[in-house]
Amino acid sequence: MKKPQREVFQEALMSIVRGLGLHRPDATPCGFPVSLAEACAMVALQRAEPMPQRDLAQVLNLDKSTVSRLVADLEERGWIVREKAEHDARVTLLRRTAVGTDKSQAISTARNERLGGLLDHIPLAQRAQVVEAIQVLAEVVQNESLAPVA
Repeated sequence: MKKPQREVFQEALMSIVRGLGLHRPDATPCGFPVSLAEACAMVALQRAEPMPQRDLAQVLNLDKSTVSRLVADLEERGWIVREKAEHDARVTLLRRTAVGTDKSQAISTARNERLGGLLDHIPLAQRAQVVEAIQVLAEVVQNESLAPVA
């Protein structure tokens, strides 16, 4: 008997999560010994800094208290600094340090190699279809308010 499409989809998605190691809290899919949230934060800052802390929370889709702890950990590592915005002292801006800049670049490079390398293993005739499907899935996930699933 053929499995229902929803079940096949769920199994495939969870296989991707496990295969990339996304379920591991201590390392990124590309092998860095930091959490995925920390890696995502550093890459977000690489793309747009200085960044208000509240904007980082939105980019990462995390609540303010979680981002506050994340920022404190990154600051303790010496990867970022916090500064008050000149226009509004209530706004905390985040900026990478020299060490943080090096780390975020290394994370980005490793991510590009690892995830880009996956694309190289997809048959050329199917690549555009796979990329389009992933883009559709990403859009759906961004537009849905999904509660965490076990």
